[in-house]
Order: sequence, then C-alpha cells, then structure tokens
Amino acid sequence: MPRQQAKNLEEALRVVGMRPQAFEQAIAAAKAINGRVTDAIREDKTLPDARVAQALALATNIPWLPTAAADELDLAPLRDWMLDENGRFVPIRREGEVVTVALSYPNDKRDAATVLLAKGEQFRVQPCIATPRVIETLHYRYFVNTAERFDACIRAGDYSGALGALLVHACYLGGVENIYLEPGVRVGHIRFGVEGVRRHFRAMPIERDGDLDLSSGTMEGPFGRLINLIVNDMRVRDVQIHAQGALNEEIPESLRGRFDFRVEVMRTVHGLKAVLRPYDRHAEAADFSTLGLNQQTTERLRDYVEAPYGLVMVVGPTGSGKNTTIASLLFTTDAVTRSIQTVENPAELRVGSWAQHEIPRIAVGSEAEAQMQYEIVRGLLRSAPQVIYFGEVRDGDALSLAIKRVARTGHLTLTTFHDVSAAGTVASIREMRTAQGERIGADAFASVLLGILSQRLVRKLCRMCGQADEREETRSVLYEAGLGAGSAPRRASDVGCPHCFHTGYRGRILVYELLHVDEEMRGLITREAPVAKLYEKMGNSMWRCGLERVAMGLTSLDELRRVVRTGVA
Repeated sequence: MPRQQAKNLEEALRVVGMRPQAFEQAIAAAKAINGRVTDAIREDKTLPDARVAQALALATNIPWLPTAAADELDLAPLRDWMLDENGRFVPIRREGEVVTVALSYPNDKRDAATVLLAKGEQFRVQPCIATPRVIETLHYRYFVNTAERFDACIRAGDYSGALGALLVHACYLGGVENIYLEPGVRVGHIRFGVEGVRRHFRAMPIERDGDLDLSSGTMEGPFGRLINLIVNDMRVRDVQIHAQGALNEEIPESLRGRFDFRVEVMRTVHGLKAVLRPYDRHAEAADFSTLGLNQQTTERLRDYVEAPYGLVMVVGPTGSGKNTTIASLLFTTDAVTRSIQTVENPAELRVGSWAQHEIPRIAVGSEAEAQMQYEIVRGLLRSAPQVIYFGEVRDGDALSLAIKRVARTGHLTLTTFHDVSAAGTVASIREMRTAQGERIGADAFASVLLGILSQRLVRKLCRMCGQADEREETRSVLYEAGLGAGSAPRRASDVGCPHCFHTGYRGRILVYELLHVDEEMRGLITREAPVAKLYEKMGNSMWRCGLERVAMGLTSLDELRRVVRTGVA
C-alpha cells in the first residue's frame, strides 16, 4: 500500500492532479451542503474517486489501498469478522492484535475500534484508505453471502427476496455486465456475463401449464415466478415478441438510488427470457492514466480533448469499454472552465460537473427516440456548450446530427460507434444514409475528424495460477511479429484457482488501435481510399497491440484470438 504525506488536504489534492479552480468549486459546494470537501468532489466527480482516496491517504499519513490491490485480496478467512452491517469499513488483515481495516474516511477509525473492543479482546486498528466502491464490494463479496440468501429465499418461496439477493450478488460480484435468465424445456438457467464471458449461477425447475406450445405457455415454478416478477415490475402487459424497460419496485432497498436495471425481455421457443443490465449511478470514473495506452496514443487523445472543435470517435462492439474510455478522457480536461454537456441513452456515469441530458426511457427504442435526440441537441446548442459527448451514433441521422449540427458548428464532439475497426469505421460511414437517403459526405466527415480509437477488452491472466506458455505456436507467432526476443508469454491454467473463480483469468485490459487524422489521412478519407490504404497509413493495429500484451505475459494468445481477428482488427 503506497504511503506518502502532504501538509494538508488541499496540497494532497493538488499532488494527485486537482486543478485550483476545481478545488475552489469543491470548497464552495461543501459549504453549501455543510459537508466534507471530499464528498463534494466525489459528487461532482471533479477527480476520479481513486485519486480522492489517495489524497486522503497523503493528507493523513494513512496507507492507501488502490483498487487493483484490493481486487487481489482474499478475505475468506475473515468472513466472521463483519465490523459494520452497512459496509462503512471492512477488515482486510489480522496479524496478532493488529487488525488492518479499510475505510473511506479517517474518522471511521474510532467506530471500527469500538466494534473490535466489543469482541472482548484488545485489538489495535491499523487503518488504510480505500474508495467507497472498493469497501462496498469487499463487504458484499465476503461478509454478506448473497448467493446463500438467494437459495434460502427460493426455498422459502420468497421470490421478491430472491430477485433482490440475485441483483445484489451481481452488482458486487465484480465484472458482471449482464444477468441472463434463459428457459429450457424443463429447466431455466441463470447466468452472469462476466468480463465478456458467460458464467453459470443457478439451474432451476420450470413447471408448465400443459400447453404444448412452450413459447406461449405459462411458466411456473421458481424460474417462471422470477420471470413473471420481472415482467410485472417492468409494467409490461403482454410480450408478443420483445419488450424493453426497467425494474422499478423490485430493486432492493440496499441498491435503490444507487443502481438502475435496464431489462430486455424476448419470447423464445421455450418461453420468455430476460436480460438485466445493471447501471451504477455512482460508478467510479476510470483514471485515464491507468487504461494502459502507450505514450503516443495517450498524448494524441489528450490533444484531441483539448481541441477547440472536431470529432473524436471510440468504436467497438457492445461491452468493449467505449463509454469508460471517453469518460476517463473527459476527466483529463477542465470541467470548471469548459462547459461539458452530454446526450446519453442511458447516462451510465452520473457526473455533477457535467450537464447531462438523458433520452427519456419512454422514447428509447421507439420512433420518437431520434426526434427526442434532435430536440435535446437543439436545446443544448443554445446553452453555450464547448464539449459535447454524444453518447452513441446508431444510424445515419444520428451521425449527421453529430457532424453537421455539432462538430461542424465549432464544438468538440466525442461519440461512440459500433464497428470492428478504426479503418472499417470510415468505410461504414461512407455507406450510411439518413432517413431521407442522404450520404454523410466524405469531405464533411474528414474535415472535422480528429481520430478514431478502436478497442476491445481482453481478460488478464490470473497472477496466482497463470503458467508459462512454452508452446511452439505462441513462440512462432511472437517471433514473426518481431516480439520474440525477451518475451515472457503465459497462458491460463486449465483448472484455474479460487482467486479467478477457476477461469484462469481475472480482470481485463485494453487492446486498441488509433486512426490519427493528419493532412495525409484526411486526404485519404476524402478521396475514399480503400481500407487497406488507411491501415497502411495508420501504422498500428489492434492485433499488434494484443501481441505486445501477450509478449508481456498480461494475456494469452488464446484469449487474444477469442476477441480479436488474427492479423487485422
């Protein structure tokens, strides 16, 4: 745990990168709510939460527990040592009479000491500072057995309680992007999408009403009751093919106001399936410096975000971390002196220092969505924005709006797009049309484009059970790429270990490529040059980036091939 010291909190915050204007704003906000300066900073997100924790550690001379270090902890031996039912602080180590306790605020040390004293022995508290999210995650992962609570509720027929336990379990398990409830003939399965891979959670019986048509028949039993509970809470009357919405009353009290759950329900040949996606309203912003980008890419992206106008695109499939990258990049610019405004669907990260506009849930997925998007953009352009984050462009109309009404009118515009590669994005945009059949226009696109970052997330090898990769195939691929000398490739263990939930992997890392637009590249885009020519000019590829990660032993060749197409994107 890193340990330094600063004279006071103001100095510590400046050491970790807070601008003077942002600190003055935080002081004013804290006075307005009669609260802590750090609370005001966290609410406005003028600094990533990890840096706030680091600053508190510097100001108080208390060790700091980084998020990455916390993820490596195994607190199973301390399961019986819950110190606070609300999860304000958690024990992370016990050595004789010394108990190391992770807490968000230094003053919580007194309460932790009082709890330990009540255990009847003389313990000394050694505090360390962590973010609230880290502490909550450790609390629910190790000290509140939500999986057992789910099973107990199912046995008792408390399906609302079971759904609540399932949601809490998913939110704090770590890396859960989606919750899948999928019916079979007699058994329904609950699975989690974790770090891009599905993981099985429970199998549950389905009882049928005797109807031979399984797709339209009623499902009963524990699985059917859960599905019906979700559909009813979405306030959907009848699902013929597909319905989308959100959970309402079934969100448990411990998550309410913190998490939203978007829901997709679809009829299959075996009945209704549901996919739930959690959104953390208080999600911590990723620190741009920890994304793992090389120096050239880092410098170019930071130059883009300081530009007076232009278009920056981050592309990739669903779940590739596009929004995280853009949000972390926006946090490197000054939200106090620049007006940052957004148009999102949904607003995944709530930031008090940005003016965020969310497309109403009732319009999502309907013909009214495009019109609502247009109305929001038209309104915010009248409020003097300088930087606009255009959540996602899904069609020609949205892209035309982002380019012609936003980027070409003197605003820095950042947006995401679904495509497989940076150069491929240029080709895809050439083919796009508005609802009226109009092309975007290569010249209009090229005139404002600053760069396109294409990215994926690959799983990192487990540091506990990863093994040296001595396969000839891996060595051959690295040597052909000029990466063989000095490389130390590793591969996943066949059986894994408890630390990685027996998957061989834990955590994820970016692989990426950047199409940087200089005058030569601008000319190629305007002349509609072939994708191969764009790649030749780019001089970098996602595959090459991934091989560098393999050579360093961060991920495996098998994982890279699972996510990225060999040799191209």
